[in-house]
Amino acid sequence: MTDRHQIEAKIKALWNARLREDIDGTLKDLSDDAVFEVNARGTGVPGLCAPVVGKPAIREAVRELFVTWDFKDWKAIDLLIDGEMAMVRWSARVVCTPTGKSDIFDSYDLIKFRDGKIVDYRQATDTAMLMRLATA
Repeated sequence: MTDRHQIEAKIKALWNARLREDIDGTLKDLSDDAVFEVNARGTGVPGLCAPVVGKPAIREAVRELFVTWDFKDWKAIDLLIDGEMAMVRWSARVVCTPTGKSDIFDSYDLIKFRDGKIVDYRQATDTAMLMRLATA
């Protein structure tokens, strides 16, 4: 069982690594069989439209996210923890690197832990805004 303090520390470490675009740090606390999904099926963008399973596949998806999306002024708004489940509501100015377009996102992540490792990471965001930023 992962305790509340461990969960909070691991989420902070993950987001700090994400903001530095440190892929190893971002994936450090994922289990080998983890599932990662951005709830953005309507975008049709690979890596955003279906769950990604397993650490090697997640590494590639996260690498692509780093190339395409830059986060500025990220801040956690709420962190709720219940057993081994956590929800982080966050806000950031998200920049689509290829187009240079940006906007403020208010999103949330649902994260499930097992034995100190992240086994399921689901992110929900504004897919219409994602598409608006991603198109020229």
